[in-house]
Amino acid sequence: MGLGILEPRIVVSGYRVPGTVLLDSDAMTSEEAIRLEAAGLKKGSGKNAEVVLVPQPSSDPNDPLNWPLWQRDLILLFYCYCTLCCIGGVGPILSSMVIPLIMEWKITFTDASLLLGYQLCAVGAVGVVVSACARKYGKRPTLLWSISCAFGGTIWAARAQSYGSMLGARVMQGLGIAMFESVTYAIVGDMYHVHQRGTRMTFYIMAQSGIAQLPTTIAGKITMDLGWRWVFYLLSIFMGIAWIVAVFFGWETQFNRKAIYNLDIGFQNDIDDVMERVTDDGVMEPKKPEQTPPVTTEGKTRESYAQRLRPFHGVFTDDALWKMIVKPFYILINPAILWSCLIIAFTTVWIVVISSVIAQAFAVPPFSLTIAQQGYMSAGPLVGGLLGCICCGLVCDPIARYLTKKNKGIYEPEFRLPMMIAVPVVSTMGYFLFGNLIQQGQNPVCASVMFGLVFVSVQFAAVSTGSYIIDAFRDINVEVFIISMTLKNFMFFGFTFFLNDWFAAAGPAKMFDTIGGVQLALSLTTIPIYIFGKRIRAWWHSYNLLVANEVL
Repeated sequence: MGLGILEPRIVVSGYRVPGTVLLDSDAMTSEEAIRLEAAGLKKGSGKNAEVVLVPQPSSDPNDPLNWPLWQRDLILLFYCYCTLCCIGGVGPILSSMVIPLIMEWKITFTDASLLLGYQLCAVGAVGVVVSACARKYGKRPTLLWSISCAFGGTIWAARAQSYGSMLGARVMQGLGIAMFESVTYAIVGDMYHVHQRGTRMTFYIMAQSGIAQLPTTIAGKITMDLGWRWVFYLLSIFMGIAWIVAVFFGWETQFNRKAIYNLDIGFQNDIDDVMERVTDDGVMEPKKPEQTPPVTTEGKTRESYAQRLRPFHGVFTDDALWKMIVKPFYILINPAILWSCLIIAFTTVWIVVISSVIAQAFAVPPFSLTIAQQGYMSAGPLVGGLLGCICCGLVCDPIARYLTKKNKGIYEPEFRLPMMIAVPVVSTMGYFLFGNLIQQGQNPVCASVMFGLVFVSVQFAAVSTGSYIIDAFRDINVEVFIISMTLKNFMFFGFTFFLNDWFAAAGPAKMFDTIGGVQLALSLTTIPIYIFGKRIRAWWHSYNLLVANEVL
């Protein structure tokens, strides 16, 4: 048992649970260090010189792990930009134009909420297909299709002349943003080693939710001064830039690496497999017949820039597409995956709920905020999300590295979960106070600050669970994020039919007290996942090896 994490009940010699890896060579004995060096495993550089690279980069220069770090970081920055435009721009900005749309098209608050609801329904419906296509045909063709739909839908929304036309535009936007709500999490796993993922995941979460309220903050002012159509016109300019960059720099990040390099997802410990072939004198013994030797690719060169622009780079798996579409639903039998999906889904659904009732709460007395002022209500979550992401970036990898050292150099994905401690404390305070401040007619600035506290908790939950899933179940992380996104979007689609009536009937205090209580209960379920997570991983991979291939 390592730091409260229970070991599997049955431990087979030479077997290590996938996700559990030897990460810190400083914690090894001198004999183990000598054998590790002789085994030829690559390690980091600089301050990470003692870190074993997991997964190991192959000898192919086209392996994203071999690309210069600055190129990988720029590609991640591009995906963050697309995510901000699609997640922060397409969905939330609607809250800034609810009143003008109601007045122009004579619709209700529920009708306005359904413009977001049907868009998220489209995201959820197409999500599993997008996920399967990304796994089978690569990230680049999926990226080009997605950004094109989002771009085209935004232009359509700006030109919509009726409620029905706007609804069609929102659905088209939904078809485009599915990738940026789920598949882009896997980009971090494609391009970075375990010890680099936490910080990069934080940057992605910052774009997805940390500063996602930035467009909404300024959309209210644009709506009041120029009209609601200009919000979409300006957004389409930024979308157009994203489309151009996707065509010229959205390179394929998916790569089929030999199994022996994937030290974090193999069914046996590949580091031990390599080290077992090294004698005490540092001499490599002959390989056993059943071992898979790494493939040498000397003479290979990296694809030229023109070759990288090809929209299609081949098929990455022989699995049938229909099986890959079904798989996200099948993996919900895994308790850890079901838990992560619920955490991700509920934390983001509550944020959308708040955005959907801003106009209903603050456009009427005693607040009577203007359209621009309603947009400024997003300043709190903008600052809170940014601060939350900065905190996550500062502590995510260091906490995991510290616990790894305490665990004698053995890294467990559950070491990502202690960050969840902040979630129940911050989120319950934010939800309870947000609802009660509105109920009492207090200063809306204070309510915005509480909205910001909620956003801090969202960052901690997203970074913690996202990093955990990538490290614990990297071979299926795309399916995990896509099914959590699907659950979240269908949940909110259902909410749109009653949340405005719920707010009016129950009142803001009772409504958000209920939400805070649900979030508190969900957060406490992290404790059993931390304790039993390794047993769940062992069971899942064993079950998947013996049964899943027959089922799917």
